[in-house]
Amino acid sequence: MNRLRKILSYQQATQWSLFLFSFFALFHFAVIIGIILFDYVPVDYLWGGRMQTKEELLVFEIISLTIMGICSFVVLVHAGKIKMPRLRGFATIVLWILVVLFVLNTAGNIVAKTTFEKFFTIVTAISAILCLRMAIEKPSQN
Repeated sequence: MNRLRKILSYQQATQWSLFLFSFFALFHFAVIIGIILFDYVPVDYLWGGRMQTKEELLVFEIISLTIMGICSFVVLVHAGKIKMPRLRGFATIVLWILVVLFVLNTAGNIVAKTTFEKFFTIVTAISAILCLRMAIEKPSQN
């Protein structure tokens, strides 16, 4: 863990995480807009190609957008950018949960049906590392 601290600062992990979560929030928002306004339903390219209907994809994209918002909120609370000291310890727990989820998501992307999803193996692995770096930092040290 000390090696990770030397390679990647807490501040860098926070900034990169916020960038990635914001980027993916915009991505999911764009997919939702595409579904609602343009009737564009890329079921073959998202969620490992496992969605069958427009409605299924819409629900999962709304969930994804919500999760990206929650992830950003957790990072901001943990970093002290949002002043909610009572939630900082809880934010650490959520970061550890995110590490596990991103590792599982990385494994899922590896076995995805589409090359598009497989590409995101790198992104989810990086997200796991960034969340790990933030989680090992005690909130009081930020």
